[in-house]
Amino acid sequence: MLRKTLILFPVALLGILPFAASAETMNQGELDMFRSASLTIQQAGDAALKAHSGTLAAVTFGDENGRAAYEAVVIGSDGQSWTVFIDAKSGEVFASALSSTMEDHADGAEGENGEQDGETNDG
Repeated sequence: MLRKTLILFPVALLGILPFAASAETMNQGELDMFRSASLTIQQAGDAALKAHSGTLAAVTFGDENGRAAYEAVVIGSDGQSWTVFIDAKSGEVFASALSSTMEDHADGAEGENGEQDGETNDG
């Protein structure tokens, strides 16, 4: 049984390689923002897990409307995927939503009565 586990693990990594090859590069402005960030990726992940308990799936860095921010994805114990935005200087969680809801809003969709279901925005 252990041998199968060891063989499957490297095979599972091969599935990740196409995503690593398609990683975005930072422009000079984002690179400068990243260098000035006082929060580490580990601290951003910890802040996301405080906002939503579960398993940290990903953390990325970028410019969120002129604000240096980390974007984290947390998979909750119920299987729900949460997208959490963390200010890279202060560590403040300034927005959080179910990932499916966040994707809907990126496409311009809104919930009933124009509400953004499942989303919090503290900033």
